[in-house]
Amino acid sequence: MKKLSFLFTALSIMLISNLQAANVQLTVKLKNGDVVTGKTTLPKISVVTAYGTLTIPIEKVSNLRLGIVSDHTKDGAVLPDLSKLQTLTNEAEAKVVYERLLAYGSPILSTVLTYTQNPFYKISDRDNYTIEQLTDELYNKADLASGQTVNDAVTFDGSNYIEGSVAFGDITIQAEYGNLTFKRDKIESLDISAIEENVLSADGNYKLKASYHISGNDNKGWLNTGVKVKSGDKFAITATGKVVLKSLSGGTYGPDGYVSGTKDGAYTDDMSTKYGAVVYKIGEYGEMMQAGSKFEGTANEEGVIYVSIYETVYDKTNTGSYSVKVVKK
Repeated sequence: MKKLSFLFTALSIMLISNLQAANVQLTVKLKNGDVVTGKTTLPKISVVTAYGTLTIPIEKVSNLRLGIVSDHTKDGAVLPDLSKLQTLTNEAEAKVVYERLLAYGSPILSTVLTYTQNPFYKISDRDNYTIEQLTDELYNKADLASGQTVNDAVTFDGSNYIEGSVAFGDITIQAEYGNLTFKRDKIESLDISAIEENVLSADGNYKLKASYHISGNDNKGWLNTGVKVKSGDKFAITATGKVVLKSLSGGTYGPDGYVSGTKDGAYTDDMSTKYGAVVYKIGEYGEMMQAGSKFEGTANEEGVIYVSIYETVYDKTNTGSYSVKVVKK
């Protein structure tokens, strides 16, 4: 995994409220081990660095891991106390400084860690009330394992992540049994899966466009339904409609494959997955399977259901669409 790492003081990742929000499927992992899935809206994520601003489309983001909320407004008091704690030889005096720093809580952990990384820092000769002990206690207050990064981290484009600070508060999701609100300090991480806009028909079905939703289209050719299943869940897919695939000699196809017109030489009736058919996969990197006009099955893994039109060659001049319904039973 590629890692783009910046100094904490030079980087902040902010959810910009004035950018257009996108509908997303969220899997919220809480620090107590609970996992909840639901839908909400999130805007794009902008990464502000000393070198400029990088805006990441929300559909490119797959995971957001939350660290702690840092407070650098107290650095003016914290840094001199850290210097004292490093050099004091009197244990009673060190205890007073130690307890004063500990009272600030986990928001100063980032400042403490940065201080220990400076070349002038050295481990104290005292046995008690040391900066190392302070660091361990602050980690405990933050419910983080000692040595774990305190920064938030965003994973995007599958293999890249950046660390920093996310301007992120409480979040409300529409879950299976109603709306649920989670406080930031209770959240460990969020798995994010964007749900495409303008793909729902008036009847609530998904609209698979032949000019766009082709399995061979590397630019989001798979439609994210937002329907998440776990291993063992039963689900159903139904589809209607016709499309004309210019990439297959302009023949007409339906959810189960070839219908009429010129039959392309690459098409055979004994194909296990037929060109032009409705296909699905579970998870972005799941195995592609044919759904056709009517399919019922059981999930063998956990993930969001994606649907597309099977064709290895993408041609934007394709016409028509399928109306697809995906239901978790």
